[in-house]
Amino acid sequence: MVCKPVKLKGLLMGILLAGFFFGTIIWGVNFALGPEDKTFRILLLGPAYLMLLVYICLWLGLATMKYTANDDGLIIAWLHKRYTIPWSDITEVVRVSGRLNLISFLGVSWPGYIAGTYDVKGVATGKLFGTDLEQLLVVKMGPISYGITPSDEFIQAIAERSQKEVKPLDMYDVADDVIGKMINEDLVYLGLFALNILCIVFLMIYLAIFFPGSGADRVVILLLVLALAIFAFNMVNASRLYHYIHVAAYLLWLVGVIINIAFLVISMSIIGFGV
Repeated sequence: MVCKPVKLKGLLMGILLAGFFFGTIIWGVNFALGPEDKTFRILLLGPAYLMLLVYICLWLGLATMKYTANDDGLIIAWLHKRYTIPWSDITEVVRVSGRLNLISFLGVSWPGYIAGTYDVKGVATGKLFGTDLEQLLVVKMGPISYGITPSDEFIQAIAERSQKEVKPLDMYDVADDVIGKMINEDLVYLGLFALNILCIVFLMIYLAIFFPGSGADRVVILLLVLALAIFAFNMVNASRLYHYIHVAAYLLWLVGVIINIAFLVISMSIIGFGV
C-alpha cells in the first residue's frame, strides 16, 4: 500500500516563497551592480545560487515524499533516502493532535511541508516527513521515532500490520511545563516578527513608488537585498534560539527592525519623495 500525503499547498508555497525571495535577491543584485562590479556580484550571487540549489533539493524532497506499507515494513521515501521500519520493531503508534511545539535540530519547514529532525515536545524526538501536522502520526521503535502525515486508511494499515493500537494524544491535555514555551503563543516574538515584515514591505513599496525616475544610484536597491538576506538569517536562527534563550530571539528580531528602519531612512535620504 502506498500513501502520498497531500502536497499541493506545500509545493505551491515553496515555489511562491522561492520566487519572491531568490527572485528579488538575484534581480536586485544584477540590477544594482554594473559590469565593472563583477567580483562583488559573484560574492553576492554565489551564496544565493548555492542556497537556491539546496532549496530546490528540499522542494524535490516534498515532491518525492511517500509512505509505503509492505511485507518489509513501513518505508518512508524522501528524495533519494529510504527509511525502513520493520513491523516487529514498532513499539508504539501515536496519533497526535492539538498544540504542537516543534524544536528543529536539522530541519526545514514552510506552510504545507516539514522535513528533518525535530523534538516534538511532550511526544518524541525524531525525524518528521509530512505536510499537514494536524494529521501527525508518530511511529516509535524504541528510542527512535518517525513522524508522518498519512491518510486514515494508511494509518489503519499500519495498525493492522504492526499489531499495535493507535493511541490518540491530544496535546491540550499535556501540561504546559512539558510542552514548553511556544513561539506561536508568544505575543512579543510574533510582534517583533511582524514588525520586521512590515518594515521590509514598506521599504519595497517605497522603492517601487519613488525610485523609478528619481535618478538615484541603483546601488540603493542593495539595501532591499540585504534586508531580505538578514530576514532569512533571522528566520532560521531566531526560532532555534527561542527554545534555549528566548530573550536572544527577541533581540535578534529587534536588531532586524532597527536595521530595516535604518535602510528605510538611508533610502529616503538618497531618493527623497519626488518633490
